[in-house]
Amino acid sequence: MRDSYGMTVCDTLEEMVDPRRVAVLAIDIQNDFCSPEGHFARNGRNIDMIREKLPTMRRFVVEARKLGLPIVLMRQCTDPGGSSDSPAWRRFKTRDGKTPFYTTVGTWGWQVDDGLEQAASDWTIDKYRPDAFVGTRIDRLLRANGIESVVILGTTTEGCIESTVRGASYHDYYTIVVRDAVATSSQVLHDGSMRLFEARYPLATADELLGIWTRATNARGKAA
Repeated sequence: MRDSYGMTVCDTLEEMVDPRRVAVLAIDIQNDFCSPEGHFARNGRNIDMIREKLPTMRRFVVEARKLGLPIVLMRQCTDPGGSSDSPAWRRFKTRDGKTPFYTTVGTWGWQVDDGLEQAASDWTIDKYRPDAFVGTRIDRLLRANGIESVVILGTTTEGCIESTVRGASYHDYYTIVVRDAVATSSQVLHDGSMRLFEARYPLATADELLGIWTRATNARGKAA
């Protein structure tokens, strides 16, 4: 901890991701974005980076859960028939030529990635816009459970990841990005968002974070 003009703030990565007050936000790790049979791939988006990083995303979520971390699975949504789309949002969704009916509620594409192990303890929250804090209950849920920091991973880097990173930060959470567990369909856009994260937010690899949590868990066990 350090003093910042009379206010005590977390300073180190270990302090910010203290397992007693951190949650893992897994953003849009869904079949329509991650599977070769999903909407992105069917509409010509290159999902090679997503496929490459998907094993790390899966492993990170599973291992963090085993260490007792709260897991929040965010799902991007479109209501059947596109009734949740405004004209402006419909234009945005179709700007690159793909059809707008992806992650339609109740479909396979909307479901969390087939290979991502889920648990009854996970919090699953649906969202209709890129920022997980827009129109959802996530802020209330996090605060009710004493969460002060969020660790973010998933898809897509320049879209729902960057939007949620900004949203979490602007809602006064310490915000950490899992460097090797965020992905998208464009290397250029991914690199741009990563440069922004590096300038403004803490980043850490999946193994760095799991290592911190493992040591903290072992230390608490010895203290008990």
